[in-house]
Amino acid sequence: MKHLLIARPLAFILFVLLISACTEDDPTEPTDENTLLYTSFEKNGVFSADGWKLPAQYESSPDVPAGGGNFSLVLSASNPPDTAYIKVPVKTQFQKFKLTIWAYSTGVTSGINGEVILSLVRNGSVIDSSSVLVDGIIWESYSIQDTFSVAAGDSFMVQLTAGVSQLLPGKTYFDLCRLYGID
Repeated sequence: MKHLLIARPLAFILFVLLISACTEDDPTEPTDENTLLYTSFEKNGVFSADGWKLPAQYESSPDVPAGGGNFSLVLSASNPPDTAYIKVPVKTQFQKFKLTIWAYSTGVTSGINGEVILSLVRNGSVIDSSSVLVDGIIWESYSIQDTFSVAAGDSFMVQLTAGVSQLLPGKTYFDLCRLYGID
C-alpha cells in the first residue's frame, strides 16, 4: 500500500517533467538572427514598399489585419498577372525556411486566387520554388515552410500576385510579410 502512495505521485512528477521537456520554445519563431525579410508595407506612418519591385498597377490601402499597422499592398488580377517581388540574400546556416504573410482576395468567388511564391535563386535562375494560393475572403495568415539547399551567393525571391483574370475584377491584399530560417 505504501508503494502505491509513493508510485502515483512519482509517476505524476515524471509525467510533468516529460511534458515540460517536450514544450520548449518553438524553434520556428523569428528572431533578429534568423530573419531574412520583414515588411509591413509602411515606414514612419506612410505606405512604403522599400526594396520591392512593384507593377505599374498597384495600390496601398488602409485595410490591414489586426496588428498590421496602417497600410497594406493591393494588387489587381490581370492577364498576364502583375507581380510584386523582392529578392533577399540567403542565410547559409539554415536549410529550412518559413515565409508567413497575411492576405485576402476579393476575386475568390469568381475563381481568381492570389498567390505567394517563394523561390531560391542561384546565378540569376530560379532553381526551386514553393507557393500557396490566397483563397480567403477575409484576412488570414498564409505560410510556406520548406527545405532549400542554399549556398553562398544565393538569394530568395518572394513574389506576390493577385492572379489571372481577363474580364472579372479581383484584388488581393497583402501585409506583414516575414521570411526566416528555422533551426
